[in-house]
Amino acid sequence: MQFGVCYYPEQWPEPRWEIDAALMADLGLDLVRVAEFAWSSYEPQRNQFTFEWLDRALETLTRHGLRVVMGTPTATPPVWLARERPDILSVGSDGRRRSYGSRRHTCTTSAAYREEAARIVGELLGRYGNHDAIVAWQVDNEMGNHDSARCWCEECQAAFSAWLQMRFGSVDALNEAWGTAFWSMTYPDFESVQLPVPTMTSHHPALRLAHAKFASDQSIGFLRLQFGQVRAVVPDGVAITTNFYSEDTAVDQRAAARLSGLAAMDNYPQGPQDPMTTAYHLDLTLWAGGLDGSAWIMEQQAGPINWTEKNPQVPDGQVRVWAWQAALHGYDAVLFFRWRASRYAQEMYHSGLLRHDGSPTGAVAEIKAAIAEIAATDLDTPTPKVALLQSYKDVWAIEINPHRAGLTHRSMQLDAYVAARRLGLDVAIVDSMDDLSEFEWVLAPALHITTPERISALEAALDAGAKVVLGPRAMVMDRENAWSEEALPGGMTGLLGARVVETLSQTADVRVDPWGTKAGIWTEVFEVNDAEVIATYSGGTYLDGRPAAVRKANLYYAGFSNVASWTRLLASLTGREPSSRHVETFERGDRVFSIDHKALTVENRRVDHASEAP
Repeated sequence: MQFGVCYYPEQWPEPRWEIDAALMADLGLDLVRVAEFAWSSYEPQRNQFTFEWLDRALETLTRHGLRVVMGTPTATPPVWLARERPDILSVGSDGRRRSYGSRRHTCTTSAAYREEAARIVGELLGRYGNHDAIVAWQVDNEMGNHDSARCWCEECQAAFSAWLQMRFGSVDALNEAWGTAFWSMTYPDFESVQLPVPTMTSHHPALRLAHAKFASDQSIGFLRLQFGQVRAVVPDGVAITTNFYSEDTAVDQRAAARLSGLAAMDNYPQGPQDPMTTAYHLDLTLWAGGLDGSAWIMEQQAGPINWTEKNPQVPDGQVRVWAWQAALHGYDAVLFFRWRASRYAQEMYHSGLLRHDGSPTGAVAEIKAAIAEIAATDLDTPTPKVALLQSYKDVWAIEINPHRAGLTHRSMQLDAYVAARRLGLDVAIVDSMDDLSEFEWVLAPALHITTPERISALEAALDAGAKVVLGPRAMVMDRENAWSEEALPGGMTGLLGARVVETLSQTADVRVDPWGTKAGIWTEVFEVNDAEVIATYSGGTYLDGRPAAVRKANLYYAGFSNVASWTRLLASLTGREPSSRHVETFERGDRVFSIDHKALTVENRRVDHASEAP
């Protein structure tokens, strides 16, 4: 496993670089990410390049045995470019062009910006494409962050019309698929299908889902151009990736990761403020590049951050635990953000490994200890037997029509994920179109969109011997976000031996028997044909005694949305006992590791599997 740091030599006096590089090497770091925000520092005016400072920075890092991750700078175009070509700037849903002065304010559809991105990346590759110190390239930075993925400019409107025409062929087909007879919304041509700007009430959910897909496709297309440009120049073996903030969902991160097979995330656990949600993010990114892919953490929180509501202190021991969590989840590299706290601009209150005055924070000692501990430990690669099915199209569809405040795609996913992790089960978060044949369990809460391809994939998993557990809001909508005209779960009722007849936003204190656990804020009720009822509702409502979970052969359906109920269900099916919510367990070869996220401890013990055999 490799460790590194994010470094901004352009923000510090050059005599300091030598000191910083020596400290990095002494800390045991391998990798240094540079230049992802440095465009104006090496092109202060058009075609006037000042790469010499970056040459010297790379020489300094190399002299101390450090290797480099080179960033392309397209998340932060220089002011001169925005003023010269304002059509590169994105437009908000209010019709106003976004201003420079921040970051991620460009439109990925803009032909002008694609041209400028190709130009500057070409200059970088011409100078550094074969540099011996560079072992990886990071394309762009946090695509979609700050709600930047969706743009309403004229170019996006024209591209959206063309995108729809390519998908549907005729506007009649679109009207049929979307059901635009509702509210007299029938479109006469593709040009009349406007991007969803503010209107009197909500826009058609099919339009909103189409816009989400289109915007993600445009972002992926922008990334694909740079990936291709970099791959055509750099030597074989040099990694290429792009990084996402873990909680952003507007761009299909799996599609981006599969441009190269190497996924990358920016991990700030104080964002979600829950270690099991962080674990979910880690596993979501880990498997994003494919079942044989790999993943890096390109930015790892190493102290207080500056953008949550309260920005609390990071307790002693926490940074070491975060490093171990990444290692045990199977990451190949972790780069801490950032080397030294900035004296200027928007992130002055965001900590670094060094304080503003250059003195080390407590995180430095913790990182050094973690690097030594992890290097001395032989960690087997995770081989999960549990798959959790996730798709960004499902995320967007439920985001558009949640039907209940507080109910999200991720909340329903977390109920099942946390339950499995509390039972000590490694979980691969994968797409339903991935090969599911090697998994013993396939969990599918909020698998919202039903398609023939998904039905076939689930049937294939069942045929391969997997136990498939559907969950709430599964197989409800077709691919255009129209309600399935089949009984729910759409296309699966025959195999299930039951159908969902009520989908309820739950306000009562409904329980699930035989465990007495809460049902959650969303409950689904079944009409049973030849399925077995394995749990029922209770609590003094009309739901008392009605099925809460059913099964037929190896296909299950859990109608509740609560982590305790999911935990008891999976415990009863696997014969495992759960740990505390704040404890993560990892079975690695002949050792079992435990992270106590409350006590901030990491422990491991050897297990004699032979003595446990029946």
